[in-house]
Amino acid sequence: MSGLSAILIANIALALLAALILWQGSQHAEQLSIVRKQFSKLSSTDPITELPNRATLHDRLADALSSESPDSALMVIELDGFKVINDTLGHETGDELLRAVAMRMSSCLHQSDLLARVGNGEFAALIMRDDAEIRATQTAQSIDKAMDAPFRIRDDVINIKASIGIAPTRKDDTPATEILRRADVAMFAAKSEKQESIRVYSPAMDEVLQLRRTINSELDLALMNNQLQLVYQPLVCARTGKVMSAEALMRWPGKPGQAGSPGVFIPIAEESGLITKLGAWALDQAMLEITRQKTIPIAVNVSPIQFRVDGFASSVEAALERHGIDPSLLHIEITEGVLISHTGEAQRTMKRLREMGVQVLLDDFGTGYSSLSYLQQFEFDGLKIDRAFIQQLDIGPTGRQLLKSIIALGHSLNMKVVAEGVETEDQAAILQLLACDFLQGYALGRPDVADKLHGVTRPEELLGNLHRNGGWSAAS
Repeated sequence: MSGLSAILIANIALALLAALILWQGSQHAEQLSIVRKQFSKLSSTDPITELPNRATLHDRLADALSSESPDSALMVIELDGFKVINDTLGHETGDELLRAVAMRMSSCLHQSDLLARVGNGEFAALIMRDDAEIRATQTAQSIDKAMDAPFRIRDDVINIKASIGIAPTRKDDTPATEILRRADVAMFAAKSEKQESIRVYSPAMDEVLQLRRTINSELDLALMNNQLQLVYQPLVCARTGKVMSAEALMRWPGKPGQAGSPGVFIPIAEESGLITKLGAWALDQAMLEITRQKTIPIAVNVSPIQFRVDGFASSVEAALERHGIDPSLLHIEITEGVLISHTGEAQRTMKRLREMGVQVLLDDFGTGYSSLSYLQQFEFDGLKIDRAFIQQLDIGPTGRQLLKSIIALGHSLNMKVVAEGVETEDQAAILQLLACDFLQGYALGRPDVADKLHGVTRPEELLGNLHRNGGWSAAS
């Protein structure tokens, strides 16, 4: 080989090597670009729903606040009870539910709006249109209505509602973090309302939120310091007036004012999750009382959050064994709220409890939207007619006919029927005529300490003037 040929071959080899290096470099650059894009997407997008995440929402909100565009409005949307669904049905089901919710919410938004997932079961929507506050309220109403239809995820039918808070923005140097906080505060206000699922932020909400946090903190201390107590209200046989069972009710004696009312502190405990500890304490105290009196069944109210906790039925079974109690002496009262979010888990828990011998009653019957459908799906031992129906007895014949139908319905499904809120002799007499099984209310006995319950030995003592004035005899 001549020297010229060797030089030529060497140059060709160098050219090929250079080309290879350039090609590898371009490949690395392309891969690096792909990695950068993937990283950018991960840092700005929720991996489950593929919606923008909190950081992206914050940036877009900050841009909207600093731009010359019209005022915007921010909505925070929290799925009520999503954590419980995740814990009981599993994270895969929870993830599928999030994706389905995201699609349904997206259909309610305008193309110029931004929907983001900002937390576990929390979404946010940035409305960037003229009359943003009005548009946000309209969009929130559309989302609220869209959530009425249940979600079918695998074998579960899941009913879930949303609490929505709205925070309007103004060009007044308010930072994005403050707008987010205000929307959160409005959402918590909506969450605490039983009738309103949508609230618009107002400064007064800050004071209410702080008060609720204080009550929750003090309630936790009261539980630790044994400052709570249970009182017991009797349920009596409508025919004989004898005490057949008692309902355990929680009280906070040391707390003055409305804050000490169960109607105030129980919902606060449910929002914070403290209700699980309170419920476990109440169940244990009721079982201690059952071991004392040994004959009268005691009913314990179980909140939806407590009932849906994984292993609730097992914890009840363990407590019964620990106290050595006949399961038939324990009654569990649940409201329709226990059944709304996911029926499958509730059915399994109820079946387990009833197999143990624990009776389960549907409380506040008639106050929800789907009570009749739940009677078809679940096997209850009894139902308790809400006091609102009993009060209708004093108005006219329509209330009596409605009660007659409810009682007949309960009996047709082999359930015992309890009338709550019986406050007058006439109400008691009418309910006896209508063949109601048990009565509960101030006319029969007020909630009191357990010793007072034990002191009731004759129907006359419990019914007071009912027998003496002929109320019962007149009804028969």
